[in-house]
Amino acid sequence: MGFFSIIVPFLILIVLIITPFTVLFHELGHAIPAILMTREKTSIFIGSYGNKEKSFHFKIGLLEIWLSYNPLLWRFGLCVPPANGITIDKQIIYTLTGPLASIFIAIIACYFTFVYDLHGSIKFILVIFFGSSILDLIINLIPRTTPIKLYDGSFIYNDGYQLKQLFNYKWLLKEYRQAIALYNQQKFDEVASILLNYILKNGLNDEHIYKLTIATFLQLKNYKQVNELAEKFMIYDKMDSNDYFNVGFSYSKLDQYDKALEFYEKSLLLNPDNKYSLDNKAFTFNLLNRFEEAILLFDKSIEIDEKYAYSYSNRGLSKIKIGKIKEGLEDINYSFKLDENNSYNYRSLGIYYLDKGEYFQALELFQKAKELDNSTYMIDKLIADTKEHI
Repeated sequence: MGFFSIIVPFLILIVLIITPFTVLFHELGHAIPAILMTREKTSIFIGSYGNKEKSFHFKIGLLEIWLSYNPLLWRFGLCVPPANGITIDKQIIYTLTGPLASIFIAIIACYFTFVYDLHGSIKFILVIFFGSSILDLIINLIPRTTPIKLYDGSFIYNDGYQLKQLFNYKWLLKEYRQAIALYNQQKFDEVASILLNYILKNGLNDEHIYKLTIATFLQLKNYKQVNELAEKFMIYDKMDSNDYFNVGFSYSKLDQYDKALEFYEKSLLLNPDNKYSLDNKAFTFNLLNRFEEAILLFDKSIEIDEKYAYSYSNRGLSKIKIGKIKEGLEDINYSFKLDENNSYNYRSLGIYYLDKGEYFQALELFQKAKELDNSTYMIDKLIADTKEHI
């Protein structure tokens, strides 16, 4: 019992001492090839996933090393290679050399230690180092789908999963280029087939793939599919203001106003001047009879783009609804001057006449809106309601 009470803490201490070296060699295995291939600055973090605030650092040429103030955290690390100009082949190389580096160094060290019959304690430490390196290799090369959250809030995956993605990307690059070409030709059904059946199905979870796929299904007006894709895309934390707008727009089309407002708000947090999010958030407020709030957002949208016809036509309806009929009609008329083919001009003016009880005039305007754009929001229902009155 006394023997184990001594040896177990001793082994734990040795492992705690050796693990940081395994991590260091692993991250250097990523960083050094990246520097050699790009000749650009590369950073590694030991003991954190990118936290510079609680780390001290030093530089060796193009290599920047950040060490956590807490040595007990030195059991994991992160390599941040140059952001641009790295081909897929180069990414495969430096991703693979990370987990291979520590095992390679351990093998070389063990070979010379046993060949030259060095002291037993050195052999013992290097054997543990070798075991630690094997464990590191296994943990990092087996692909894991659970993402790792970095200090800045973004996500990455382990080396094995990244390698899988890179190989998939390399193999499927031809299909991706074909999808882009078809998208430019507006052959959206074919694009959707390629993206879903060949690329995403094979686990290529690249942000550009998701953006193209979501844009494709928006064109196809398959809003349910857009939302399913967005749920998967969001975990990568790479959605920009326009991405959040697209998702909000799809929820609007599905009449899920609360979800739509949630995504418009996320879009505006990233870009307060996104006129599309401002306009659609305000339009949603109109649907919820929150006209005063809608007007404030339409005002800002118009401030950003004084010739944005949609905001004028919809702000006009907001003003009419709160009794400012003259101002509202002036907005709608000005919207006609900006874009006479904007279906929402006819929709807003049609609602004005519908509320007044002038049903034939309203019906004519609604039918014109549908003729210009049959996806004009709720236009079929407005036509049907008007016909009922007639």
